[in-house]
Parts: sequence; C-alpha cells; structure tokens
Amino acid sequence: MVGSIVKKWHGLGVQEKLHILIQGSLIILFFISMEWVLARFEEQIMTSAEVRAGDTADGLINGMNMLMLTGTISNPENRKLLLKKMQQSEGVKELRIIRGASVVAQFGAGLPEEQAVDEMDREVLQTGKKRFVKIDVKDGAPLLRVVVPFIALENFRGTNCLSCHKTPLGGVNGAASVTLDLSKEESALHEIKNWLWAGHIAIQILLSIIISWFVRVLIVKNIAEPVKKLQMAMTEIQRENDLSKRADVDETNPDIGEMARTFNALLGSLEGATERLELFGKMFHGSSEAILITDVNKRIVAINPAFTEITGYGVEEAIGKNPNILNSGRQTPDFYQKMWASINMAGQWQGEIWNRRKTGEIYPEWLSIGVVKNSKGEVINYISLFSDITERKAAEQQIEFLAHYDALTRLPNRALFADRLRSALLAAERNNNKVALLFLDLDKFKAINDTMGHLAGDLLLQSVATRLLTCVRESDTICRQGGDEFMILLSMIGNATDVEHVAQKIIAVMKEPHRIEGRDLIVTFSVGISIFPDDAGDVDAMVKCADDAMYRAKEHGRNNYQFFGKVL
Repeated sequence: MVGSIVKKWHGLGVQEKLHILIQGSLIILFFISMEWVLARFEEQIMTSAEVRAGDTADGLINGMNMLMLTGTISNPENRKLLLKKMQQSEGVKELRIIRGASVVAQFGAGLPEEQAVDEMDREVLQTGKKRFVKIDVKDGAPLLRVVVPFIALENFRGTNCLSCHKTPLGGVNGAASVTLDLSKEESALHEIKNWLWAGHIAIQILLSIIISWFVRVLIVKNIAEPVKKLQMAMTEIQRENDLSKRADVDETNPDIGEMARTFNALLGSLEGATERLELFGKMFHGSSEAILITDVNKRIVAINPAFTEITGYGVEEAIGKNPNILNSGRQTPDFYQKMWASINMAGQWQGEIWNRRKTGEIYPEWLSIGVVKNSKGEVINYISLFSDITERKAAEQQIEFLAHYDALTRLPNRALFADRLRSALLAAERNNNKVALLFLDLDKFKAINDTMGHLAGDLLLQSVATRLLTCVRESDTICRQGGDEFMILLSMIGNATDVEHVAQKIIAVMKEPHRIEGRDLIVTFSVGISIFPDDAGDVDAMVKCADDAMYRAKEHGRNNYQFFGKVL
C-alpha cells in the first residue's frame, strides 16, 4: 500500500504536489489552532466553574458559622435545612458537611453523610488545603467537585470554637464538599466548538481557492511553460542524437535559463567524452580488479566500482587527485623512483605494495601499472590494476604462526621453544651464567576432560596459560609441550633460589579457581626443574632431567616442585 502511494506521488506533476503540500499544511494548522482555541475556552470555563463552586462552598461555611453563633449547630435538622437551602443554588448537584477528627472525637460521627467518604475528603481534613477535581461521567455531563476545609478562626469563626471544640488556631474542624453539574458549561463549550468548526472550514475553503489560483498562475507562467520549451529542445536533440546542438537560453527566467545553460554545458562535456566512453566501456566490463586511470600529469580521471570497494574513495573524492592519496608511507621515495623508472623504460611495472584505505587502514595489494599512448607514441594515460591481497597475506601469516605457536594457547610450540632453549644455552655458556627449565604437568587433567568434555578442557588450558604468563618475565618463554604439559625457559638466572621463587609463584596462582562453563575448577601442577650447566649440558638432556624431576614431584603427592639435582 505504501509503495502504491509513493508511486502515485511520483506520478503527480509539480502543481499537484505543491497544492497537496499547501493544503496538507493548512489542514494541520487548522487542527492545531482548533485544539489551542478550544483549550483556552475550556480553561476559561473551568476557571469560572471553580469560582462558582468555591463561592457555594464559602456560602455553606458562612451558614455553618451562623449556626455556630446562634448555638443551633448541634441540631442535625438545622444542618439538613442549611444544606437543603444551599442546594437550591444553580448547578449544585450535591452538598455535604464533613466532620473533622477533633469534632468526631468530642461529639461523635454525626449524620452518615457528614463522614469522610473518599481520599479527597480525608486529604483536605488532614492538610487543611482546598481541593478541586473534575469528574468525567460516562453518558452524562461532567461534574466539578470542591472540598473546602473549616479552619478555626479563619473561615470558621464560631465564638466558642476554640473553647468548646478544643481546636487550636488554624486547626481543621471539618470541610464543605460541593459538587456542581457542568451541563451548562459543557453545552456552551459544544456551541463554541461548532462555531469554531464552521469558521475554520469557511476560512479553509477561502484560503484553498486563493492558494490554488495563485499556485496555478505561478506554476504555469514561471515553470510549466519555460520547462515545456526546454523539454521540447531536449527531445529534439535526443531524437536526432546530435550533441552539437544547444537549447535556447531563456534570459527572462533566470532559473530556467540556468537549467538551459547547465544542459548545454553537459552536452559540451558529452561531446568531448565520446571517445573516452568507448575506452571506459571496454576497460570496466567484467573487471573484478580495481582500475585507476590517470592523465599524463598523474591526476585521476576515472575509477571503477572495485576501486571504491577496496579503498573506500568514491568518484567525487578521487577524480582530480593524485594516486598518492593511497600512500601508506611504508615504501621509501627510492622505491617509487625505481618503480617509475621501470614504467618509463618498459611501459609497465608490477609488484606487491602497501597502500592505505580512506579509513586509514593499511592493506597489501598486488599492483600492475601500464601506459596508454596515442597514435603519435605520446603517453596520454596511466592505467593501474590492483587487487587486495589481505586475505592471502593473512593466510601466509597464519601458516607461519601455526609453524611456531600452539593454536589453542597461542604459546610457542615445541619447535620454537627448542630453538630458544638452544640459543639460551649458547648465550649462558658464553656469559658464564645459568639457565633453568621447568617441566609442568597438570595434575588429574584427564578426569576433567572425561567428566566435562574436551571443550571445557581446552578452556581450562587457555586459562592456565594466561596465568602462567603472569609468573614469568617478558624475556622468559612458556611453551605448551602438548596435552596438559607445559615448559618454561628462565634465561640468565643467578642461582636456584631465583627459580624456586618462580615455581612457588606458579603453585600459588593455581590455588585460585578457574571459572569454566559456570563451574569453579581448581587444578595443580607437578613441576620438575633442571638447571644448566649443573644438571645437563644440551637441550635434550635438559628436557629429560626436568621430566624426571616432574615425575618425582608427582610421587611426592603432586602440587609441588622438585629440582633434578636435589630432593626438597
């Protein structure tokens, strides 16, 4: 349905659209003004009704004062007579006298109708403040109710009020409840509403006629007729396919004349671009690589959609710019000098280069640059074709990473660890210092794998690896040997005490539970330690000695460390 309305809207002419917009604005303005005016009238009527209700309540209070002064207030018949007389006032639907707590305490609850019946009554008796409320009655006229408190020696002035009723100055003896029928006010408001509707509709019709006439004159004289002439000229040029023709410029109408001049300028651009369009059609067709064409001065004259997709630069952002807007800064000036020397000599160049997207992201690309020459052998354009090789480079890096690191924990694997251990031993031998190797095995890890599954086991190994990294220096190396086994290389240590501190730290950090899949798991390590050159003199011997020490740690009850050369 929405699509159908949009389609019909687009099918309308300028005159119809403008007329609909103006009429719609008038209708909206009409409803807003109606609501505002009615709200002001209703506010005024309600203010008048509130004054009338307050006056009626004050009259009832004055009557109660007279009964108090004459000493006849205690007789319920006198109070009923007062209510009956006051209820004859115009628009009064209900009158009630409400006894306050102090009066009830001394003289009883009084008549049933003299007791507080709702929250409004009780609130007025408690706060001593007048309350108004409008009540909307279903299938009937609305009501206005006011409850006014009897305040000792303010509006309730009986001479024996303070002594007899024991009410302090300003205290509340009771209240008067007045309910007015707003039928008369409702009828007046309805009549005002009818008059407003009639007046607004008359104004709406009059304005619609005037605006419709004005819009028609304005559109036909200033837009429709000049545009029709320009459209006829365009149609003739299109029919004859003659780009050398030009539309007549109407100098008497600046807007339409500017449109004609713009159209003529466009024709001139199209006429000179015909040959280039043929070249572009061949170049862009079926190309999945980004294509960039510059003029002889290395200013961009054309790009294809793949260029925008890779670099983020649109046509308006790239045309006229130098391709160095893609420069990442990774290549040196010497690199570009050699590249352009090759292009100028051989007419082409290709290779890997790093460029920068519009977002600032640097990415690798495979770039080919060639020259375009005219019939005289002069260079008129440079054409660059390139593709984003980020994924290929990432795959190469991933392969390189997997060759040296453990995929689960992202720690160095056995091959990289052995290489670093070998280098550390050579350095220690040259510098006459020591190297320590810690062989760690998780205690009872198989039980966790069997009970919670391999996913939980993998998460636990990752958590363990993270904690181990906090126990060593950045110059040290942690390796996942495989399964639940880890090795730590501590290079350039002074003595066994330094190693013992690291082992104690590992035992300590493992006491904290690991939160795995909603459960707290506590695991321990059995740690074996070998020291170069005290225990072994090469990589294999170091690993074997540390492994033997680890098994001795397991024999001593697990969750401890043992040196190969001594028993703790």
